[in-house]
Amino acid sequence: MVCVIAVAILVLVLPLVIRHRQASAHMATVDAQVSIDDGSSNPVSSRGQPVYRWPDSEVPRTAERLRDVTAVAIAASTYVAEGAMTGRTPHDAREIALGIAKRQLIPPEWLTNQSGVLQTAHGTLHVRYSPGTLSVEVISMPTDHSDGPAMLIRIPDDENTEVGPRYFESTQVDAITYPSPFASIPEIISTGWRGRAYRQAQLPNARSLK
Repeated sequence: MVCVIAVAILVLVLPLVIRHRQASAHMATVDAQVSIDDGSSNPVSSRGQPVYRWPDSEVPRTAERLRDVTAVAIAASTYVAEGAMTGRTPHDAREIALGIAKRQLIPPEWLTNQSGVLQTAHGTLHVRYSPGTLSVEVISMPTDHSDGPAMLIRIPDDENTEVGPRYFESTQVDAITYPSPFASIPEIISTGWRGRAYRQAQLPNARSLK
């Protein structure tokens, strides 16, 4: 079982991290302006330059929440796998949340008094844990409809044999029905959710850029 978890993490988690880094690179589309101050420049001259800010809307909020739920799922599943390999299998979701916060894998201010519940800027993360199968699933619940749909990530995703790394999102932003912990994929879909594959892009190699 430990070997299966370790292999699942290598297959599912590493591509998520790589794609997240790629996505972050795509979002940072504003060219950075760097200047060296020699003490003679006038700081007032740069005040009139426009500064671009992402609009506070559903799209960037959804992207931020997807980043957060992915990071928590990776951190939690890694914590569980490491604990299983060292003979210290976590007992519940609360222990997992405290453990990844102690390792500074998530901001400590996300912790709440509820077991396995994390509070972020635009939603609530619920960490679900199955000690028998060493499985973790994380649900991201939006605070309101402007924060986008609900999202769910499960590691390992045993029923996923062809799609590749994926997550689930609710098909609506109001009156969301949340599936029971570790429900079957047909049950998740029947409650108003759909599977979404992580987007990926082929980066050009060095030769093609010459």
